[in-house]
Formats: sequence, C-alpha cells, structure tokens
Amino acid sequence: MLLRNGLCLLLMVLGLACGAAKSSDPAFVLDEHSVIYTSAQPGDPVYRAVLALQRDIRKILGVTIAIQPLSAADGSGLLIVNSATDGLLEPFIGWERHRVFTRTNGKLRQMVLQGSDMRGTIYAIYTFSEKCLGVPPLWYFSHWEARRRSRVVIPGSTDLRYAPPTVRYRAWFPNDTDLFEPWRKQAPEHDEMWLEAALRLKLNTIEWFDSEIDYSRPYSLSPTTRLISAYGLVNTTHHHSPLNASFRGWDDYWRLTRDTVPPRLLLRHTRQLLEFWRYNVESIARHHVNMLWVIGFRGNGDRPFWSTFEDAPASMQARGRIIDQMMQEQQRIVKEVTGDEQAVFRTIFYDELSDLLAEGLLHPPADSGFIRTYVAARRDHYPNLDVQQLDAAKNYRLGYYFNYQFTSTGSHLAAGEGPWKMEANYRYVAARSQQPLAFSVVNAGNLREFLMELSAHAKMMWDMDHYDTDAFLLEFCTQYFGAADAAAAAALYKAYYESYWQQRQPDLQGFDRQFIFQDLRYKRAIVEIAQQFHSAASNPDPLTDIAAEQVKGRTYRIVPEDNHATHQIDAIINGTSASADKFLAVSQKAQKLIGKLPKPRRLFFRDNLLQPATYMYFLNETLLQLAKGYQESQPHLKRAFAKKAEQAFQQAAAALAQTATGNFAGWYASDRIFGLKAVAQKLEGL
Repeated sequence: MLLRNGLCLLLMVLGLACGAAKSSDPAFVLDEHSVIYTSAQPGDPVYRAVLALQRDIRKILGVTIAIQPLSAADGSGLLIVNSATDGLLEPFIGWERHRVFTRTNGKLRQMVLQGSDMRGTIYAIYTFSEKCLGVPPLWYFSHWEARRRSRVVIPGSTDLRYAPPTVRYRAWFPNDTDLFEPWRKQAPEHDEMWLEAALRLKLNTIEWFDSEIDYSRPYSLSPTTRLISAYGLVNTTHHHSPLNASFRGWDDYWRLTRDTVPPRLLLRHTRQLLEFWRYNVESIARHHVNMLWVIGFRGNGDRPFWSTFEDAPASMQARGRIIDQMMQEQQRIVKEVTGDEQAVFRTIFYDELSDLLAEGLLHPPADSGFIRTYVAARRDHYPNLDVQQLDAAKNYRLGYYFNYQFTSTGSHLAAGEGPWKMEANYRYVAARSQQPLAFSVVNAGNLREFLMELSAHAKMMWDMDHYDTDAFLLEFCTQYFGAADAAAAAALYKAYYESYWQQRQPDLQGFDRQFIFQDLRYKRAIVEIAQQFHSAASNPDPLTDIAAEQVKGRTYRIVPEDNHATHQIDAIINGTSASADKFLAVSQKAQKLIGKLPKPRRLFFRDNLLQPATYMYFLNETLLQLAKGYQESQPHLKRAFAKKAEQAFQQAAAALAQTATGNFAGWYASDRIFGLKAVAQKLEGL
C-alpha cells in the first residue's frame, strides 16, 4: 500500500518494510553497540516513548542499549528528532507529521526518527518499532512474542514518510469499564499500557468519562488526567462532563474545596454554577493540560438537565435556550481563564441534545473553533436524524462519536458492530461537510473485546482518503496471524460479523447491518423471558422496553414481520436459529485454522475471533432453547428446554473464560454489566 503522501517506498510485506539490505545498499545496523540519541528528558512524553523503544530493542536483541543526549550524536545510532525543539535537521512542519529514514553522517550511518512536533516524534518512534523491528501496536494485548536476533539490518534506502492526519483529533473513549477499571488496578503496567497502545495506533486524544478534578486538594487533577497528559495525549471529556467535571463532583467541590454546605442544583443558582465551572477550568489551566474543551449542559449523570434541576422549564423551546446560554457562558469562562481566544471547543449532540438540534431548538456556537460532535443513534449505531438532516453547504466543523459497545443493549463481551459499519458511519458524516472531520471518537471501554475494531478506527482517521476496511483487515491479519493465513482469517472475521441476527430490516441506505442483536440484548431478553417462563398464560410478546426508554420499541427493535413471524417469540426462534448456525460455522472453521497458525499467533486468534464466535453461538442457543421452552405447555418438555438453555449458557461463559489468560488473567472476575453469574443463576432457577 502506498503511503498517503506518495512515498516511493512500497511496503511489500507488513512488518518487513525495513528488511535485508542489498549488497550495494549501505545499511544501518542495529546491534548491542547502538545508541539512542535524544534531547528528551525523563518525564517528557517523548522520553516515555524512548524508554518503550529501548524496551522493544531489548526484547529483540536481548540487551539494553544506551540512551545519550542528542548533542552527543557523533556515532552510529538512532536519532530522535523533535523538529519543534531540535534544530539538528531542516525545518519539518505539519500537525503530527513524521518520518523514519537513514542518513550518512561522515562515514557513519544513522537512523533518524523525526517528528514535526511532540506527538509526531512519538509516532516516528513507534513507526520504527513496528515497521523496522516488527513490534505490532497491540503487542501487549495480543500475546506477541519477539523473535530474538543478534542484529537488525535496515536498508539505507529506508524512508518512511507520513503526512499530517486527515482527522485532527482522533479519540478513544473507555466507557462502561466494569472489566477494564479493575484490571488497570492489578498492576502498574496495566494502568499505562493502554495509553501506550493508543499512541502506537496513532490516536492522539483520550475522552474520559468522569471528573478530571480532585477536589480533595486545591486545583488538583485526577490521577488518570495526569497520566493521560504525561503520555502527551490530548484530554477531552464526555457529554455529561462539560468543562471537565460532571455534577457528580458538585457536592465534593462545595464540601472539600469551599468547606461549605453544597447549594441545591437549581437554575437560579447561576453564580454558583459559574463558580464551579471556573474552578474546573482554572485547575486544568494551572497544570497546562492540553485540553479539547467540551461545553454543554446536562444533568447529574447521563440524563437531561431537567431531570436534575427542579426549576427547569417544561417546554422544549425554553430548555434549548437554557442550553444555548450555558454554552455561551462556558466559552467565555475558558477564554477568560486561559487567555486563548483561539481555544477549540466541541459539544456532543447526544440523546436529548440530538433531538433538540434535529427540531431546530438548539443553536450551537457558530465560530470556526467549534466542533459539532454528532453521535450515532442510541441502541443501534448509525447516523441519527440530526446528521441525516445536516446541510453540507453549511460547511460546519464536524466530529462524530461512534459506539463499538453500549452499556444497556449493545456489544459488551464480544465485538458486534464491526469495522465496515464504523467506516460507513464516518463516511456518511464526513460527506456532510466540505472540510475533513475535525474529531472522531469510538466508545470501547472493555478494550480487549474491540482491539481489531479500535485499530480500524485509528487507521481510517489517519488517512480517510485511502482507507478501505477489507484492505485494512487483510493487513491486520497479516500482521498478527501471518501472511500465509491472513486471507482465511480475514474471511472468518467478515463471516463472524455477518452472523449476527439482524432483527429488523435496515431503513437507511448503505447500512446493511443497521440493526443487529448484540450480546447485551441477548442478556436482557434471556432475563425477561426467564422471569415469565412459568407464567400460567404465556405472552407471545414478552419483551418490554427499558423503563426510561424515550422511543417506543427501541430497546430490542424486533420486527416479527422481518423475521417471517407474527410475534416476538417466533421471531426470536427464527432469528437465533439462523444466527446460531452461522456462528457455529465460523467457530468450527476458526478451530481448524488455529491449528495451522504458528504457535505464538494462536492465542490472539483464539481471544479475538475463535472464542467470541463460540460465545455468540452458545448465546444464540441459550435464547433459542429458552424461547422454545417458553411457548411449550407440557411441564416435562418445558423443563427439558430450560435445561438445554442453562447448559448452553454455561458453555457460552466457558468460551469467554478460556480467554482470561496471560496479561488478562481474571479479566471477567469483575463482570457486572452483563452479569454472567447472575444470568446463570436465573437459568438454574428454572
């Protein structure tokens, strides 16, 4: 694949871009005598990447090579050059631009890892690790094993150039972290390797889901905010945390910081609201955090503000005006505190904000520094009505938030949306403006379930013009499973995603998998049917919406007619029966393929494809047997179906348990959102 800015270097085999040199080609040789030269100092984000590079080299050469000042670069070694601070080479400008190349310095051959700025330099370091050393971005999460060598020979013609990315801010949002957060606390490296992986994938922003302020000490930041900044990543916050803190921190601010009784959350307490927001901004500014500011107005938790503020108006028009006013005040505070009139802001049009915008009742800022961040529809992830109505001629600066997982009804313990759906979403939104997307973010909190999908997002956002999901997937499978079996593995990934039950026909052109039945929908359906399993009069439509559901029928979106059925139970039987057959076929083919893979590559294939397919097969079988038993009138047959459902669910949980090894030992111990044990007990009780 040619690089975006027209490299003359063709990467024939992934990971071997820096392969053996020709005899006439003066090569750079990396061995135990090599030195890393850098001007970065301990504690700098670039220095963290330098230490990671030193570790990568140690894994391959078996020795720790020295790190010396860039000013002492008079020998053959690796030169880490940040053109924003180092004057060693000619000017090199452009947002996150980077280059990896060899050069001759007198009689010496040197390897230059150059970036136009801090993150560009970090990307150059990790590009060298990936392309020349063969260290994949997901090495820590994929059971990767280094191939030990005494030296690495890099052709003298090596010149890898990367133009600035298509999307300026490329974010990962770790949300719904019932598995991820406890895992982070198990070991210091768990707390940091996810941030290193984000940079290796060339993401540059982390969206965090809660308060970034530690109110127990004056103007103090949370540990996660400090860590994100220490890695050189941009900070941004979630839609319920404008100006870096949700109202979950309201009481803490007044009690711990102001030593007073917290005032009630009322709209008439405008002075207290502005003071709270100003303190948050001042805390961020004092620590010089690179912040992409979120403005907006929502309630306590993930709810509309009128569910929290007792004096909120009843009309949607008045509610929209209040949100407009609050965003104006928040922009004013940031510019006053930071003195930066060019500060970049964004608002996330989520849930009620999306509805207000679609109805013309919300009027976001019109300045060029504002990013209108749209959100995929709830429950099923495709462009919502506000995006569909967006006039491209207005040329807004756009962002987009796409869910790979969803707390209540989406994918959680197994990937479901897939990279093709991700690509379709972002291309749809990008077409609604005459300029490139300014911001992208994907929600994937339990990261290991979505590693391939996270990689696809990062790849596409760097170069949207040349990204293609099929090509990416083949490249991904080549990198992690080997060239010989890459095509077969890629075909199985596609078959895996196509196996999901599509419980409703699409109604948006270009979205063939617009509606799918993700694993949390299975969990919810299993529990609901189990609760009514022994009722005297079975209801053929037993599934109900979540209590707070704002759109009738959205929780499950089962359309019986689209499943050759007349009611929910028959639709479930038809849909899960077909889906189970498809997942079983993927699982069986994956079981055959895994035996052909080199041993070091099998564990990641098992974790990322084989066992998820097996889990989804048994999850379909669970709901299928339960639905059959639900409509059965004879007690002994009803119990037999219940037993089959219970056994199928045990096997689904067992498939997941097989992946809880290595760095992910005990991964499911903190399972709360799906609740494997609780569902198992519910089925046992039948």
